[in-house]
Amino acid sequence: MVNEDVFVDKLRHINQYIKDLEQMRGLSKAEYVDDMVTQRAVERTLMNLIQACIDLAQHVRSTEDLSPSGTAKQEIQALGEADIISNETQAKLEEAVGFRNILAHRYGDVNHDVVYDVLHDDLEWFNRFQQELARWFQ
Repeated sequence: MVNEDVFVDKLRHINQYIKDLEQMRGLSKAEYVDDMVTQRAVERTLMNLIQACIDLAQHVRSTEDLSPSGTAKQEIQALGEADIISNETQAKLEEAVGFRNILAHRYGDVNHDVVYDVLHDDLEWFNRFQQELARWFQ
């Protein structure tokens, strides 16, 4: 059974990271690409946001005795297979896990245009993730 305190705490972190990122949206793409400090703040907050989603997925998977633990993508996949999150949200969060790996491990150069686009176009998926989990929990 899901630990309510852990569940709510992870949702709170996810929500705060989303709010933090929304506040960093004010720059144009050109200004963002030229501002290394903002780039680092956005990248780190995105990594924390994605990791919080993984942690929440892992908690739900393990307490609900879903598929055995595996990679971070498999933690998200388990929620989709159990119909806890939608297939569309599952696919987007799996992409986010791969994106987190690029940011965290610096596989090649980080494309700041891509990070800027994620900041402006993809935060909705993290909102959907937490909303779908909250609905399931209730």
